[in-house]
Amino acid sequence: MTTAQVLFAGGSGVVGRAAVRWFRQRHPGIPVLIGGRNLQAAGEVAQEVGAAEAVAIDIDKPRLGLGDDVAVAAVVMLAPEAGLKGMSYAQDLGVPYLNINAALTESGPELALFAHRATAAPVVLASHWMAGAATFLALNSAKGFEIVQSIRLGAIVDEKDTVGPAALEDMERVHGAAPPAMVFEGGRRVWLFGDAAKGKFESVDGRSLNATAFSTFDTVSLHAATGAPDVRFDLVNGESSSRRRGGEAATEIVVEIEGEADGRTKRSRSMLEFKHGTASLTGLSVVLSLASVLGFNDRSPARPGLYLPELLSDTKWFLDELRSAGVTIYEDSK
Repeated sequence: MTTAQVLFAGGSGVVGRAAVRWFRQRHPGIPVLIGGRNLQAAGEVAQEVGAAEAVAIDIDKPRLGLGDDVAVAAVVMLAPEAGLKGMSYAQDLGVPYLNINAALTESGPELALFAHRATAAPVVLASHWMAGAATFLALNSAKGFEIVQSIRLGAIVDEKDTVGPAALEDMERVHGAAPPAMVFEGGRRVWLFGDAAKGKFESVDGRSLNATAFSTFDTVSLHAATGAPDVRFDLVNGESSSRRRGGEAATEIVVEIEGEADGRTKRSRSMLEFKHGTASLTGLSVVLSLASVLGFNDRSPARPGLYLPELLSDTKWFLDELRSAGVTIYEDSK
């Protein structure tokens, strides 16, 4: 192979298929590799999208088990990667690495590997909710504040939404077996468990839902970006507002911000719905960050460094791209 291709490791999974489809729709001329353990499933995706090749990968082997003759332009890790062989592979090649599976409570190995090879390649940790969609929604709302006091995020994963076994495994690992949920209270990180982790938020259609605090990169990204002393993310597994009103099993995100503007107390509420569900929105967000790190759309490629999605893309651009793909965003402030 002589042409560098974007490697989607885990590209035959539910989120992986969505990401590959969005990538092909937005970048029809760029070749891709569909990496997976099941070569037949990867081949089906490659045949569907075109300009693609299926390759068998092993995430526990150096170079993911690929030969020296494979030319790779970026490594997109869409499968859980405990051994970081994909990240090392990208660093060896000097190409961008994007990961959506390094949970907030377990990202130490990624940070250490980056620190030891900080000039090797761009490394994007995008394990935010929907790979950054919630953070961009919140940052857009925060622009209307001079002082941000608190940010509350809530998300619904519809029971009928097909998110895929890998995504469910990730949520169970982070939400169940991992340490209690991390939030910011009074400017300090706090670990919540038991009754303290129980919360509520109001859905798009106005229901008051019982929720549970969830550790996600959005919490630390928004604390760093806005300086808000109180930041919390709550999760519900239940019926989405869309399905309740007779529509699809949509993914749903709500952001409520309190602070000050023009010397007065201000509150805002932003909501996002996407009728195609969790996997599709995650895949789309992955492709938007990938486009930014590779320098597509008349952008300069990112230099070697450590990035989060909100450090790669302009907030307005990101949300406009979501809207053009069918995402509905509601905004209200008072």
